[in-house]
Amino acid sequence: MEIELDDRWSIMGRPHGGYLLREAVRPALTEQHPDPLVVSAHFLRSPDPGAATVEVETLRVGRRVSQLRTRVVQHGETVLETQVTTTALTPDAEPYWTQSTPPAMPSETVRAVAEPAPGLRVGHLEFVESHYERGRALLGTPHEGEVQARLRMADAPTTTLDLLVLADALQPTAAGLGVPGWFPTLELTVYVRAVPAEGWLVGRHRTQELLDGWFDEDCELWDSRGRLVCQARQLAGYRLKT
Repeated sequence: MEIELDDRWSIMGRPHGGYLLREAVRPALTEQHPDPLVVSAHFLRSPDPGAATVEVETLRVGRRVSQLRTRVVQHGETVLETQVTTTALTPDAEPYWTQSTPPAMPSETVRAVAEPAPGLRVGHLEFVESHYERGRALLGTPHEGEVQARLRMADAPTTTLDLLVLADALQPTAAGLGVPGWFPTLELTVYVRAVPAEGWLVGRHRTQELLDGWFDEDCELWDSRGRLVCQARQLAGYRLKT
């Protein structure tokens, strides 16, 4: 399948990871199994905006789930490879048991902007509304390894496929720990737990350790009904100025 990587989604000239993941998974969805359930992705190279190809390999088609492999190829090289499990989620499903509680958000929040500083454009923030506590909406605001926000897709209701974008849409935790620069994702695994109800989601990113140029990030997203609709974990890189 031929696709076009939209330059408007770029950060420092490179497509946003969650956006790239969504485009890689989209061709794997079918009428029988229209929702991603588990996505595990390895980011091999940073692609350029422009033309690319998504190759889909079907591994198994079952009654409840299908399993596939996809690759995004550009200039003859694989830039992203995913392992995808798809299903058909029940929109009104409720948890049988849960210990999941969304964080409390303040009544006053501020939207993060796509151009937080001269010469810096965070492209996905044109398409994702992210509202942070006042004083924390700027990239790099100091914190203790955890950020949270209200968020949603800007132009349409959030779908299960969009959750792949939102799982990578909050501020990188490393930026709030005093680390400058770009934070490329090496591996990202996403669990889509439910079809999000209409309205705002609450998201939380947390990290446990920055070590030897790599850091972990856990993401949780709750919908307007308080259900945990998405979980994700990634390993990303950082560089300290020397």
